[in-house]
Amino acid sequence: MSRSLKDGEVDELKSHADIYGIVSGYVNLKKSGKNYSGLCPFHKEKTPSFSVDPTKQLYHCFGCGEGGDVISFVEKMENLDFLEAVEFIAGKVGYKLKYNMTGSSREAGKARKRLFEINDLAKKYFQFILYNSKAGKAPIDYLKNRGFTLETIKSFEVGYCMDLWDNFTGFIKKRGYKDREVIDSGLAIESTKKPGTIYDRFRGRIMFPIEDIVGKPIGFGGRILNEKSNTARQSAKYVNTPETRLFSKSKNIYNINQAKNSIVNLDQVFIVEGYTDVMALHQAGVKNAVASLGTALTSDQVKILGRFTKNIILVFDSDQAGMNASLKVIERLREYNERLDLYFDSNLNIKVAVLEKGYDPAEFILKRGKESFLARVKKAQNIIDFTIDIILGKYDINDLSGKLKASDDLIRFISTLSSSIIQEECIKKIAGKLDLKENLLFEELQKKKEDPADSKDYWNKDDAGKEKSTDNEKILPLKKVEIEALKLMVNGPGPRLDDFLELGPSFFRFDDTRELYKALRSEIGEAGKNNKKINFPIKITSGALENTETKKLYNYILFSELYYGRDDIDRACKEILNNLKKVHLSDEIDYVRKKMLEYEGAKRDSSDKDKDKLDRKYDSLYQRLIKLEREKLDLGYNK
Repeated sequence: MSRSLKDGEVDELKSHADIYGIVSGYVNLKKSGKNYSGLCPFHKEKTPSFSVDPTKQLYHCFGCGEGGDVISFVEKMENLDFLEAVEFIAGKVGYKLKYNMTGSSREAGKARKRLFEINDLAKKYFQFILYNSKAGKAPIDYLKNRGFTLETIKSFEVGYCMDLWDNFTGFIKKRGYKDREVIDSGLAIESTKKPGTIYDRFRGRIMFPIEDIVGKPIGFGGRILNEKSNTARQSAKYVNTPETRLFSKSKNIYNINQAKNSIVNLDQVFIVEGYTDVMALHQAGVKNAVASLGTALTSDQVKILGRFTKNIILVFDSDQAGMNASLKVIERLREYNERLDLYFDSNLNIKVAVLEKGYDPAEFILKRGKESFLARVKKAQNIIDFTIDIILGKYDINDLSGKLKASDDLIRFISTLSSSIIQEECIKKIAGKLDLKENLLFEELQKKKEDPADSKDYWNKDDAGKEKSTDNEKILPLKKVEIEALKLMVNGPGPRLDDFLELGPSFFRFDDTRELYKALRSEIGEAGKNNKKINFPIKITSGALENTETKKLYNYILFSELYYGRDDIDRACKEILNNLKKVHLSDEIDYVRKKMLEYEGAKRDSSDKDKDKLDRKYDSLYQRLIKLEREKLDLGYNK
């Protein structure tokens, strides 16, 4: 279900959320004139260049250029999207957001809210059982014997469910929740033997709550405590909440909410398999650890982690299950890899660390300590090299048959990689390991590639983008004129506002200036339609600007001083408008001249009939050229 906030809700929230109060929770701010300053949280610095303006309710760093309103600050600090950040701030200041929901969407929203409530009550109930019942002694003793402190157990909100059929269902139903809601939460199962009755999904298990990215409980993982269960023989060591409206095993990550800030600060994440692995790492001081909920790493999980870091280390124990998981990772990432080359150095850097035989991550760090663990993962191998070694390990490469099978398997793997550079490096490694000629392996690779054009086009597109940015750098001085124009529009150009609105986006050459111009024109247009007074400086919410560079530009303009006095505004507007028009006219004149030269050249090889058509087109362009040159002269341009 997609949700949208009611009109005016963002502004209403911002009126309740003082930016100083929110930012000071992250940054040590000191009074500096009318503003507050501190060390920027977005880049390393020794001298404070980060400023918060409580009057404008904005922040800006004069060192790295980051800036915006309270929402964009929380977006960056907590690595949330716009709506997540809005909801996070609302929770902080105690403001109840109003959403646009009608009909079925309203019902779906209510149902979703009640599922969150059931999960939250379940988390508290399971904790109560753990600490306040005789049944809780055994699971606490088990966890302590594993090496966990009571502080860690409480920090991860671990609980316990009774080894009974209807303990939790009886509790939750007394609080007014219907059978269907409890089933939909994943915490109960409908009986096939007794239609119309439900029973607990989790029985006699240590319960690990699973939260979403903002800390809301969405599901549970349960570890069996005693395999000789009173309620039935339960063979599965771990059971997760099934797929629900809130929870998806392939889309969620255990402990992401607690770990995300450490992941950003350290620019690295460790992915382990189990809940207790994560707990052990955190207890030892390794806070940037999460678990993939018993699945091989999926493309959805990679997207989430990619918001926080590009450096991912998969931590495996040395058994074969761990080895197989690495190969599943490659397979799972194929879809994602088609859109983003995970192995190219500007994107995700995935490595694999294999622990010593006989240790899982929890046992290793609890017995050997943090420093030994970090030393071990420091030797992590690039996932491609690791996979090559795993594939080679499946075959006897001293035997010709084994060598051929290994080469075929490896070539199939390499053909899934997007980057031809990486493919070439892999071929060199394989050739050395198998004692085969590189050109023969390249020939086999060409046969395996399904559609080489796709990969080529992808990288060509990227190169085209780089070329464009180089061209932009050449005309950078022109950007200053566009920024000055936008400064005047934001702060109020007096009677010249309509002149700026009449220009149109084509007068702005750069992506960020053009997007900001469109946003300003839209804000002014909306105010005009609704007969509202335009308040300067014009406020645009961070969610209305999609491009990061545009947000930075807008914030820079808001924090910049306007160097024109009231008496100089009209003259400054006229000068800047003229400069924009001159550049635009020059571009048009260059285009017309180019087309005239094309028609002149085409006439040489044309028939008389075609020459007449080309002459007419040429004359039309000539008239247009004269008109454009006159307009340029009228603006006071002297070539």
